[in-house]
Amino acid sequence: MNGPMRALLAVTALATAAFLFPGATRAADPGVTKDKITLGSFLPLQSGLAAGATQMREGADAYFKSLNEAGGVNGRKIEWIVENDSYNPQQTAAVVKKLVDRDGVFAIVSTLGTVTNLAVLPFLAQRGVPIVNPAGGHLLLNKPKDKNVFGILPLSSEIGESMADYAVGKLGAKRVAIFYQNDQFGKDQRDGAVEALKKHNLQAVGEATYVPSDVDVSAQVVSLRQTDPDAVILGIIPKHAALFVKEAQRLGWKPKIIGHNTVADPVVLDLAGPEALEGVYVNLMTAVDGMDTPAVKKANEILAKHYPKTKPGYYPYLGMAGAMIIVEGIKRAGDDLTRAKLIAGLESLGRHETGLVPPIEWSASYHGGPKSFGYAQWQGGKLKVLQGW
Repeated sequence: MNGPMRALLAVTALATAAFLFPGATRAADPGVTKDKITLGSFLPLQSGLAAGATQMREGADAYFKSLNEAGGVNGRKIEWIVENDSYNPQQTAAVVKKLVDRDGVFAIVSTLGTVTNLAVLPFLAQRGVPIVNPAGGHLLLNKPKDKNVFGILPLSSEIGESMADYAVGKLGAKRVAIFYQNDQFGKDQRDGAVEALKKHNLQAVGEATYVPSDVDVSAQVVSLRQTDPDAVILGIIPKHAALFVKEAQRLGWKPKIIGHNTVADPVVLDLAGPEALEGVYVNLMTAVDGMDTPAVKKANEILAKHYPKTKPGYYPYLGMAGAMIIVEGIKRAGDDLTRAKLIAGLESLGRHETGLVPPIEWSASYHGGPKSFGYAQWQGGKLKVLQGW
């Protein structure tokens, strides 16, 4: 048999094997081996959001550690690589390129930051890398159109709308002011609140903003106080929630305050103290420690074992919920794991409850977050749940 004939037969044999046994010759998707799945994340670990980002990382990591101790998922352990992006979209782009091209991650899970997530969505879509729980409040994150994006939070505008409705409908407010973070995260909440107030034939009597690097918001508190509101909506992160309520306490100013779920974070209690927080209402889109449910108890056990110094709350629960959901998607994808099968597995979840966030309802046509909210109130240094989701 001559050389060309041998080469032809070899090619034919390979083609036949590929047809009969497609899994035998197909290269695995990046980040998947017979005993490991490599996932990634980017978090603002050095920024004004550092405290929350650290807790979010610890919540997800605690779950992955617990999972690996139990044998992993479908026989594979999870390796989770977390990069700091300093809440800087340019840095986010660089670290995501590293995660995808150098580290070869299979998927990305439990990231934090509206503007930073938005900065890398086109790249991830182009590469077909799934991203689960890109924590932020934008339409492209929480009602995504990209096939690879799965959001577990509601829109920030819907949160703002809910807080305004609660202020007027439940608390009887007639004069509402708004204090919000001066970026997409806060502006969307502000816009939602303004639209909701219009439906009640009201408009905000005052507005003030801050940026995450601010260390003093006393001027903003004074300016809002001068507008004489009977309720203030906070579209805000934990540090600045604490600064706001402490300054209001110092001034002896006691409007009804309704805050974003971040105001439920234990860090706010540590920074502000129970007296400054007393009576503050909180919009809930994650569980709070005081919820007496099996899911919350289990989450607290996992967190206490792996990160005993981290208090349960908004960010740990959010990070852990994302980890739980991507693992469920991996389970459904089966042993022959690919990104396409992970996406199909996530879409097959339908109505799915982690117990740490409101139920998601995913399908091939909807990858978005929930629309239901709960409410709680700070009372005596603890959160009392007033309304479930």
